Amino acid sequence: MSEGEGTLVDKSESSSFEDLAAAAAHEIEEAKLAEAAAAKENKESSDETKTDEWQDVLGSGALLKKIIKIGDESSGLRPHRSDICRISYEIKIKDTEHVVEKRDQVKIYLGDNEILQGMDLAVTMMYKGEECLLQMAPRFAYGENGLKPGESLGSVGELDGPKYEGPVIGADTWLDVRVELHDWDEEPELDHYSIAERMEIGIRRRARGNWWYGRGEAQLAVQLYRRALDVLDETDGGITEPTPSGDLAPTSDALQALLEERLRVHNNMAAAQLKAGAYEAALQAVTRVLTCQPKNAKALYRKSRILSAMGKNSEALEAARAAALAAPEDAGARKELQRCEQRATRDRSLERRLAKRMLGTSAQGKPGAPDKKPSKNKMLMWGSLLLSLLVGVASVLVYRYKIQSH
Repeated sequence: MSEGEGTLVDKSESSSFEDLAAAAAHEIEEAKLAEAAAAKENKESSDETKTDEWQDVLGSGALLKKIIKIGDESSGLRPHRSDICRISYEIKIKDTEHVVEKRDQVKIYLGDNEILQGMDLAVTMMYKGEECLLQMAPRFAYGENGLKPGESLGSVGELDGPKYEGPVIGADTWLDVRVELHDWDEEPELDHYSIAERMEIGIRRRARGNWWYGRGEAQLAVQLYRRALDVLDETDGGITEPTPSGDLAPTSDALQALLEERLRVHNNMAAAQLKAGAYEAALQAVTRVLTCQPKNAKALYRKSRILSAMGKNSEALEAARAAALAAPEDAGARKELQRCEQRATRDRSLERRLAKRMLGTSAQGKPGAPDKKPSKNKMLMWGSLLLSLLVGVASVLVYRYKIQSH
């Protein structure tokens, strides 16, 4: 029922999860301070020395950098998060000649994790025209999931990008990367984007978010979805609230398409937030979709899953019924409805057992309440005692009778 799932992904303001973008920025600033301190101590070092040394970017040994072509350091300027950079790069499995991915003159939004995290961090520490080599630990590359043949490379700017062809990249595989920073520009103010540009950027970020979501990186996916929503937000005189009937008020075709893309991102973000355990935030995202599209089957399905996770089973059943009604042929919706109905049956059975137990306990404590029917064992016990008593009485009477006769 999702574009990141098989059928049919925010850290939002209400989410308690760490803001990964802020964490990355903190790491970058610490690395820059360390680099500045090292440069101050080695003022006398030559350009030739720079190109021969490996720099431990984060001080942990997990990301190493060596400059192979010095950039323009005269201005002292380097790119910042959200800047639009133009780079070329080549990724290889460490100590091999196998190329994982190679791109030339590609545009990236720095800090958006449109490239591997180690590369994203390294570019913030490069000057215009600089070229460097990186050695990246799995944490900053393909992570614990690695990369298998046939899986998407998630190439930035491509909805249906190339698949990986090569040996399995495992959870412990390091990478060798060559990166060149050609130039960069500051990201324009949102008001300067046309509707077409907003659509292009929004789809680009959603596609990359889907890639991270498919790799199980829900929080990184949320970060991309939030960035997509930044550019897909309302424009002057554009997107309006739905009419009382639930239909959208008429808009231009371009704005209508922009709204639909925005709702698609909210829908995917709800799935990612659900996976990350941010249930309240996920419910907010899916509610935004259903406000404009009350019969959106994907949103209804996800609402049911979210409410189930929150323990609101009756509300989840209602959403599941609506999803199955909106998409009767969808196997996922039917399965979710069946699951909710089974849960509702169990809940009713449990409630009946609890009610019987409570009523049974209270009946015993009430004065004047009818006694419970004695069990068979108790009846046999009392019968045996009564019979023994009668035999005893009869024996006494016979004995007294004999005495009187004599």
